[in-house]
Amino acid sequence: MNMNRAWIANLPLNLIKDVASEMSVPWNLLAAIVQTESGGNRYAARFEPDYKYYCKVKEYAKQNQITEITETVLQKTSWGLTQLMGGLCRELGHNGSLLEILDQELNLRLCCKHLLVLIKRHPERDAMLAAYNAGSPIKDLKTGKYRNQDYVDKVLGYFGELNETFGLKI
Repeated sequence: MNMNRAWIANLPLNLIKDVASEMSVPWNLLAAIVQTESGGNRYAARFEPDYKYYCKVKEYAKQNQITEITETVLQKTSWGLTQLMGGLCRELGHNGSLLEILDQELNLRLCCKHLLVLIKRHPERDAMLAAYNAGSPIKDLKTGKYRNQDYVDKVLGYFGELNETFGLKI
């Protein structure tokens, strides 16, 4: 492996490969998303005040013995390697504390679960990546590019670097 791309060495590649393989997701795509979203920082967390998707706030607050306000804030926060939103994690079936999403393996598993849904919904890779970042792949009518094309291009750039480094033909 050519390690002239230092960022690759900072990722938990063995774990990414294991989880991706088990979940039938391309490991290099998962690794590119991890690099784009968190730079490999397993403890990354970001509050998104404008996020409006909530999932059963009262039920999860009671179940986890926290206030509804705390549950709401946790659902409006993106977590871990893949920066999954708390509300999305609830939708994907995570019932425990949303702080558990900082666990690398759980974070990667939930991300793969989400990616499989998106791949089915948006089979074209760029559309799927745009949806991962923005919820849906919305194109600008004038340019024909996704509104978050910079994000899509960034993921694809890391994806390409991984493919070159590991000699993958994809």
